[in-house]
Amino acid sequence: MTSSRHKLRAALLAVIMVTSVMAIGGLGSAAISSSDVTLSDSEPTPGSDVTVTVTATPDNSTAGFSFSHSFNQSVGSASGISTQVAGSTVDPVIEEVNANGATVTLGSGDVTAGEEITIEYTITTEDAAGKSVSITGSVTNADSQDLPERSYTVTDSGETPTPTPPTGETDNPSPSENRGAAAGVTPYTTADDVLGGVGNGAVIFQGEEDIVFERTDGTEINPSELERTAGDNEGVTLSFPIPDDQAEGGYNDGAGFSVTVQEPRVTTLEVQNNGENDVSGGILESDQDDASVFVEYNYEEAENIELTVEDEDGVDVTGEAIDSGEVDNKNADSATPSGSAPDGSVRFELNPSSLDEGEYTFSVAGVEDLDSGDATQSVTTTISADQTASLSLSEDEAVQGSDTTFTVENSPEGEFHPVVLDESEFRDGISLDQAEDVFRNVGDTVETGVADSNGPGANDIDNVEYAYAIVEIDGGNGIGSVETQFLDDSSATIELYPSDGVTPIESHPADVVLTTDDGFETDDEEDLDVIEGSISITSPSDTYVTGSEVNLNGSANEGIDEVAIYARDNQDYELVTIDGDRVVQTEGDDSFEETDIILSDGNLGNNILSLPGTYRIGVISAQDADTDGDDVPDNVLTTSEFNRGLSSQQSLRVLDTALESSFVTYNGQIASDDAQITFSGSAPGKSDVVVAFVGPRGQAIAQTISVDDDDTFSEEDFTLAFRNFEGTLSEGTVSAHIISSGRDGNFGDGFADSESNFADIIASGTTGPDGTDFSGNANTGDQVRELIIANSVDDTASDDLITTETFRFADGLTTIDAVNSPVANNGTIEIQGQTNQRPDENVITVELLDEEGDSVTISDTEQWGTNGNWNATIELNAVETGNYTVEADDGDNSDRASVQVVEQVTEETPTPEPTATEEPTPTATPEPTATEEPTPTATATPTATSTPETGTGTPGFGIVVALIALIAAALLAVRRNN
Repeated sequence: MTSSRHKLRAALLAVIMVTSVMAIGGLGSAAISSSDVTLSDSEPTPGSDVTVTVTATPDNSTAGFSFSHSFNQSVGSASGISTQVAGSTVDPVIEEVNANGATVTLGSGDVTAGEEITIEYTITTEDAAGKSVSITGSVTNADSQDLPERSYTVTDSGETPTPTPPTGETDNPSPSENRGAAAGVTPYTTADDVLGGVGNGAVIFQGEEDIVFERTDGTEINPSELERTAGDNEGVTLSFPIPDDQAEGGYNDGAGFSVTVQEPRVTTLEVQNNGENDVSGGILESDQDDASVFVEYNYEEAENIELTVEDEDGVDVTGEAIDSGEVDNKNADSATPSGSAPDGSVRFELNPSSLDEGEYTFSVAGVEDLDSGDATQSVTTTISADQTASLSLSEDEAVQGSDTTFTVENSPEGEFHPVVLDESEFRDGISLDQAEDVFRNVGDTVETGVADSNGPGANDIDNVEYAYAIVEIDGGNGIGSVETQFLDDSSATIELYPSDGVTPIESHPADVVLTTDDGFETDDEEDLDVIEGSISITSPSDTYVTGSEVNLNGSANEGIDEVAIYARDNQDYELVTIDGDRVVQTEGDDSFEETDIILSDGNLGNNILSLPGTYRIGVISAQDADTDGDDVPDNVLTTSEFNRGLSSQQSLRVLDTALESSFVTYNGQIASDDAQITFSGSAPGKSDVVVAFVGPRGQAIAQTISVDDDDTFSEEDFTLAFRNFEGTLSEGTVSAHIISSGRDGNFGDGFADSESNFADIIASGTTGPDGTDFSGNANTGDQVRELIIANSVDDTASDDLITTETFRFADGLTTIDAVNSPVANNGTIEIQGQTNQRPDENVITVELLDEEGDSVTISDTEQWGTNGNWNATIELNAVETGNYTVEADDGDNSDRASVQVVEQVTEETPTPEPTATEEPTPTATPEPTATEEPTPTATATPTATSTPETGTGTPGFGIVVALIALIAAALLAVRRNN
């Protein structure tokens, strides 16, 4: 890669690295205007919570924000970290908390200058009275600023307080002095495995051996005399050696001597390069002559920490790895702050140039007894003489619109690498802003942008040469991401360039530039196959009723954040707004959905879908619908513009509004004493309709009825009562109407502009807006009906719809139409009748009465159809023979019929009708064949013989049947008179 094009690019990259890094480094020292740390409790009891609250106000909106806290010794546990910006919770790039500290990193998109950032987490203290924890840290917004140090001490009122040490002694003596608050007589050393004295107030560690407890006069104290006086392990004593699982906390002998047991821990182990960047797990170049191993641990009072370095074969190479004159074990070299017990820190100087290339294991542990569990720790680091960085992709193939992550590896910690995409890989028609977003500012990316022939930045998309990202090696690698929605659907080459110089991450200095001694060749490059995505509409499909509410949904592949809907009628595609919005947001499952929307409500494409017809409805990526670069979908797209983007379309037939209804009556009537009616129907495309009832005297009832999402409506037990005054319709013929305002939402030619307006005019009997008088006092029922029709469905150019039914509004009525009589005294009386009452609200009781009017037996029914025909039976059980009365009663109305009860009902044998004698079929006598004679003589035609009709009996009913019918008619007349 030594072409002139790549040489030019390399020169531009060098400019980018210098200028961008200088810009970041030159933000000044006032990037954090204020910061503070507060603790909810500085003297917590064992096992209680301490809430740590950190506040910081950044001044730089583009540099991102980071925070870190570390504890001088491991705490019991820490959890519940949360981050807020200006009072709103955000999702940081990194947000971690554990027993050793807390870390938060925010991208620049979450940081606004002047808006306070609040971080909060909770420490749960250990059951270790007297343990002091110091909390230190910093915040960074372009520049780093130390946070104020805070500390807490775990208190336990049940233990003997530590006595004040004599003058000249310290709470935390240096390793060369005796441990604790007593000089004692037995010297103590942290470097040798010999018996050492421990005095009052000392901290001892699980697993320690070779120690003796001594008072200031040299008197030894048996460890069994020291016991736990509080907490879950109250009464537990000590023993030598100190068990690895000894309960942590304070122990005393009740006579003023106490010690505190802690778990030994290594809290930090880092292999650091010249810039003191942690390269553990990464690469340390052999020319890093100021490299070191940095250790923090909490048992510096008990033992030295020892370093061991092993090669890949497990051979100990510690002597070669450390600098000449360096020792492999040492103690804390930092001063102990008064009043606290911080972890010690130790640094071992390294000489990586003396080691062969390969992977090495760096381990630390106590030099004597404390060499297991958390008291030891190991990391691996690769020593390299000449390192070329490598680039890897999270995937070889990506759907256009998705994000692809890349990783820069095999590079020293703290270096910065340019990653580049040539402009030939861009998607056609992208804007300058979109080109600048080809690389995402996430992960370890510290800067993104574009470059033209003059260097970083460009004034016009036509001048852009390539897009770039500056990626920092942090934690062994550098993470970045490509936004593929701005790339062409083909194979794109992502190029990685080298970096020179190893520098601290925090300062990001201006002398980090590309190397110039390798011809500006790339360190590595990877091809990414970008394939076209998919997008579709699932609903609506096939048909849509104008004005109706529907659910709009479909699918869009990963990376498409917004889609736009368009409609086409023979020519261009026009934008369909969704509840006034130009775009629809996609969900996390690669779908989009908007519920209960009216597609025909609005201009442009919405107007197309407001009239019946067959059209095309389509969905397109919102980015592709923005052809003019103003970051919003265009109002109109040509067919080629629509098809060129990530889009799909399908046929949609728009139907006109419709109306159906049915009213439930009984025997064609509604009882006026009940005055309730049930009705239902459907009105696609409408949210409301008007129901109206017009009586015989011009009185009217009207109100709006809501249409459900499934385009249906229903009302049960609708009361036929006036809405504005008391009373109901007059009895007689009533017309029932359901009225829809159609597509335009107006009744008639602007007569009423809403359902409620039209209903009020009808119900109140007032004069309409054009002077039409609906007054029930002046118009008959027919006139009111004519006015309703004339000002709705029959008005000029009206698209209104109406349904009409009629029924009788009458007094409640229940009658008996038929009773079987006579009936046997152990038989069944069957009664049929009619009613105009509603079955769900009424019961018809049927009772058998004797001649004195006393009840013999009773039955009832509460089921009958809308024809009003009801049926009931009365079962007889040895009832005395005689004449009885059957009475039907619905609670308000009744009817009666007579019935005769006999011992046995004789089935009368009907008189057979006489069989008619079949008349013989007359046989015609054939005419004789004429004989040709010279003189023909006529022969007379024979006379046909008539056959007389024969029959017996009377045609139809016999005389007996006729008499029975006459008697039945007389009985019926008598019943009707009653």
